[in-house]
Amino acid sequence: MAGPPKIRGVTSRRLPAEWVALVAYTILAAALFSRTWMDPAGSWIGTPKDPQLFIWYLGWIPHELAQGHNPLFTNYLSYPAGVNLMWNTSMIFPALVLWPVTALFGPVVAYNFLITAGIALSAWCAYLAARRFLDRPITCFVAGLVYGFSAALIAQALGHPHVVVALFPPTALLLGHEILVRRRSHPVVAGGLAGLAAGLQLLTGEEMLAMTLLIAAVGAALLALMRRDAARAAWPHAARAAGVAAVVFAIIAAYPLAFQFFGPQRVYGSVQRPDVYVSDLLAFVVPSQLIRFTGNITENGAYIGLPLLVLFIAGVVVGRAQAWVRWTAVTTIVVAVLSLGPHLHVDGNVTQVPLPWAVVAWLPLMGSALPARLMIIAFLGIGLIAGAAVAIGMNAMRPWRIATGVAVIAGLTAIVPWVPYPSHPAAVPAFFAPRGDVEKIAPGAVVLITPFSSKESTDAMYWQATAAYRFRMIEGDAFTPGPYLGPHPSFLKSVLDDLDAGKAVTSTPDVRAGFVADLKQFGVTAIVVGPSPGHDAIIAFLTSVEGTPPVVDQGVEVWWSLR
Repeated sequence: MAGPPKIRGVTSRRLPAEWVALVAYTILAAALFSRTWMDPAGSWIGTPKDPQLFIWYLGWIPHELAQGHNPLFTNYLSYPAGVNLMWNTSMIFPALVLWPVTALFGPVVAYNFLITAGIALSAWCAYLAARRFLDRPITCFVAGLVYGFSAALIAQALGHPHVVVALFPPTALLLGHEILVRRRSHPVVAGGLAGLAAGLQLLTGEEMLAMTLLIAAVGAALLALMRRDAARAAWPHAARAAGVAAVVFAIIAAYPLAFQFFGPQRVYGSVQRPDVYVSDLLAFVVPSQLIRFTGNITENGAYIGLPLLVLFIAGVVVGRAQAWVRWTAVTTIVVAVLSLGPHLHVDGNVTQVPLPWAVVAWLPLMGSALPARLMIIAFLGIGLIAGAAVAIGMNAMRPWRIATGVAVIAGLTAIVPWVPYPSHPAAVPAFFAPRGDVEKIAPGAVVLITPFSSKESTDAMYWQATAAYRFRMIEGDAFTPGPYLGPHPSFLKSVLDDLDAGKAVTSTPDVRAGFVADLKQFGVTAIVVGPSPGHDAIIAFLTSVEGTPPVVDQGVEVWWSLR
């Protein structure tokens, strides 16, 4: 009996493996952050404080460009001196890419999209890099999972999208391998792509660019030692590619870097406390909730876990005959050691044992880098060697295949304990919402908002973004010369910080006079008091200063005109 007639011209095509991987990573990332995606405009991924800062940036860049203004500087924060945004994590490139999302759905949705896409695309870039070393899609997929869904990136997703968008390390590995080892692409093409990737990373997160280039230099030196003859042969090709990369990078980065180092409100010195945000020795094998850290939970991303560590060691031992495995293993160990910072930390105790980062920190700008974030790059090496171990296990006898599968599942389960992942309501007083009474404020007027926005709070920045940047503030969680995280110290700031911290402030004539002097100096025209821990104390103090109570208006209290 004849079968059904064939339809000519129609063939069945399977989706390429790399696109299947991207879809899978995206589904996994969306599932991880599913609590937020149930209401993406009404909540954001992560903690209460830091996401508000980046929501502000995602709205500010399009807002300024649409008006033809320079987006690298603002006096809408820390008025009147303003803020040099190149010294802050302003994420210019992601803000440009997400401009349509921000315009259509608002900066909160854009922020959630950025975090989710950052995890998925980071994993996918690691998958693409792994294809240079591993010949099976499933092993590349494992490498991407280990990197993109590592404890390092999942911890940073609590509030640091400029770190979560970690596409550059695997891209740098892929292009570095092409330039130094494979050498099939023309040096102009490979170098141009390298310069473009570095330039876009500068406009995403400067710290990740500096750290990746540091490790790239270490990796290139190690490669030259391991393959001296090949290094000499590759030198002319690499030199031409590096020259093209430098030119392309300069075209993209010249103005932003010039503005950063020679523009207004440039910052000098280290902007981070040294020997705090580092990997703890126990953190590699003990879950973060069981040990103490000198840093905070967002920077505690060193946890590898015993199953994944065993898989890494097995991959190194069994695959040591392959040069790339040896190179990756040594480079990964170097990165992990550097992440420990200038002194060894054990269960939150800072010892006096010196470590290599103490030397690295003397390099330009590296003193402001957080060593703990190097573990993001370390997980790229761990993922590659874990993929190699899976490849070897798949070719072994059945018991070894089963053991490999168990190790992979256990390892991935151990490093992704964030279920359900934290989500925070995107609440805002109705006063600042669209068509709220904030529109009674003259555009560009200087307003004092409490809680005072600095390193302790970013609420006012989020409210300002929600109000479409209608007013200027004398405050803001941004680095200013000093360096200070926030505006320069003032009597006004210290009073409001003390009141919100529950400290008593006696309203004497001298105190009131000092506070009023700062209001005049900064040109404040109105005061808006929002919800905060010291709300009642702040209202009482400001009433004593102004002599009249505020107007209750849509969830806040307002002094529309000052005495």
